[in-house]
Amino acid sequence: MRKCPVILLLLVITSWAGAQVNKDYPMDLAPKDRIMGAIMGVLIGDALGVGCHWYYDLAILKDDFGPWISGYVDPKTDSKNSFVAVARKRFQEGVRAGDVSQTGQIFVLLLESVAEQGTYDRGDFASRVDAFFKTIDGTNYSGRYTDSAMRETWKNRHAGIGWDDLKVGSSAITSEAAQMGVLLAALFYKKAEDVAEQVYRNTTLFYRNDFAIGQTAAYALAIAGFINGVPLKDIKSYPRSIPAEIRSRVAPYADTLTQIETGAAVAWDPAITFDPPRLIAQVYGAHCEIQQLLPAAYYLIHRYPDDFETAVLTAVNSGGNNMARAALTGGMSGAMNGLSGIPKRLIDGLKDHQRLLRLAEKVAAIQSRRP
Repeated sequence: MRKCPVILLLLVITSWAGAQVNKDYPMDLAPKDRIMGAIMGVLIGDALGVGCHWYYDLAILKDDFGPWISGYVDPKTDSKNSFVAVARKRFQEGVRAGDVSQTGQIFVLLLESVAEQGTYDRGDFASRVDAFFKTIDGTNYSGRYTDSAMRETWKNRHAGIGWDDLKVGSSAITSEAAQMGVLLAALFYKKAEDVAEQVYRNTTLFYRNDFAIGQTAAYALAIAGFINGVPLKDIKSYPRSIPAEIRSRVAPYADTLTQIETGAAVAWDPAITFDPPRLIAQVYGAHCEIQQLLPAAYYLIHRYPDDFETAVLTAVNSGGNNMARAALTGGMSGAMNGLSGIPKRLIDGLKDHQRLLRLAEKVAAIQSRRP
């Protein structure tokens, strides 16, 4: 008789694991809802992370912001955090709760370009970036803080390298272009090959190494799959649906396109136990490299497929480069759950949210007119 409770417990665990495998995001949302959710999801994730960015010591993160960050916060200028100088710089620049980072500013430039031009106009966007580059000096402590990919690109542009030269971009392996890729996935989601081509064109403005380019393409293709309503269990196959000749150029490392399945393995395999989920960055890495950020984001959207708030806030509370991790998670979860699945308080708390919503709606309207 003593074995019965154990057997019952095993049955419960098995049932729970099976339920997790079959759990999915809402399948009945309109593309407009998903497109606007993806766009706003990136901006919300970015803004949630900018005030508590680059805390590699989770004990200090807890001391500064409490046991769970649940919303937008101001940068702490009196912290013991090793990156307190960045927080002070941002605070001096006027960054407060609900503001986006410099990466978010570049994302908004692309959003404005697409909304105004009615398509992705590489030249128009590049000219806007040139204008923005005039407001910074190419060092890390310029603007709201300039990351390595933008510093290198700024330097190359000031050296006279043209935007059409593949040497103009950075050798960095960060995630700025992946976040921009959400917009292009939203714009061209009806055809996977168009997503891959346009994301490649945009990514090569800022990156020149195949690794970052391939990771960015794979992420954007996943976004497109979610907007198309591809079930979560099948999403790993969607990035590989592009023609071989395109795949060999935009993602020459074939395994890159299947990386999203690592999220399913960790989140759904009952043999793998991992708790609490906010420690995911300690597993994959808490730093700025895209190969550390994306696996954590892939895990979170599998762990919380129908819960935008928990997925994104878990990314924020994971520490390290939580800003990029939350933006990447927000882009996917927003595409999965739609704008309607994002809590109103997170939308309303984002600075300039009404204008950003109008721009996102314009992007969605552009796509609705495409064949």
